[in-house]
Amino acid sequence: MRFTHVTALLLGLLLASPADAEPLADALKAIDDQDYAKASELLRKAFEAGDGDAAFYMGRMVELGLGGQPDMNAAVAAYVAGTAKGSAVAKNRLGLLHLEGQGVLQDFERGAELICGAAAQGEVNALFNCGVIHDEGRGRPKDRQQALEYYRKAADLGHVGARNLLAAALADGKDVAADPRKAFELWQQTAAQGNPVGLFKLAEAYRKGLGVAADPVRAHAYFNLAAARQHPEAAIGRAEVEKALTPEQVTEAQRIARAWRPTEAASPAGALAKAPAIAKPPQPVAPKAAPAAAAPAQKPTTPPKP
Repeated sequence: MRFTHVTALLLGLLLASPADAEPLADALKAIDDQDYAKASELLRKAFEAGDGDAAFYMGRMVELGLGGQPDMNAAVAAYVAGTAKGSAVAKNRLGLLHLEGQGVLQDFERGAELICGAAAQGEVNALFNCGVIHDEGRGRPKDRQQALEYYRKAADLGHVGARNLLAAALADGKDVAADPRKAFELWQQTAAQGNPVGLFKLAEAYRKGLGVAADPVRAHAYFNLAAARQHPEAAIGRAEVEKALTPEQVTEAQRIARAWRPTEAASPAGALAKAPAIAKPPQPVAPKAAPAAAAPAQKPTTPPKP
């Protein structure tokens, strides 16, 4: 499959008449099946039927080179087309590109306008990204309380990064009333999905007895799981806990780690949707300056990195 004429095709589709079919779900299944030629055709039909989100997925495919060579110009055209049809995910991605200055002018105000506009539509990644924008003061006034409110909304919708950042704030009691138990529960949720930060922070909570009774065996198990997912400090934590354990306890901790399974695995299409987000540091501390199978992460950095 080639994307040579995708830009012209997308601009033409803006004037297309709505069709009866809505094949977006079939297109996402085709992405999961790595049938990119079929996915591209189904996304075109979905866009013609009036689905702006289809333009976002077309954009992600050409941006990442799924089924052809990467083409940022065509990707930007797709995001613009999706944004014109009101797609929140397209707005979020286009806003991130403006924050990064990638394929478009770097424009913090425009980026914030697009991302926070998508957040107002309830798009979960945009809610997180808009929180980071307010935390950093890029394109919007710096406002920690406003940032926390966006993180809460994103966390309620299951956003892993938002849950980790909110948990860190609740654990530290910085800018919000301390609630170690709630922080522990949020880290439990992200750890259950296999998130390295969530696993590491859960291990620390078990080691220190933060929001839960101290349990060095479980601390070792979760440090072990975080280390397997390449958390930079997890192996050190595991070694420190191990010093106080008996051989039998180490064996039990390793058994727990071996038996552990994540609660969910993202599909390739789902990863495309989750991808764009403002990048945050590995540790969920007060932020500074936002997809898998085939996509980068969804968040803004200094500058943001998808």
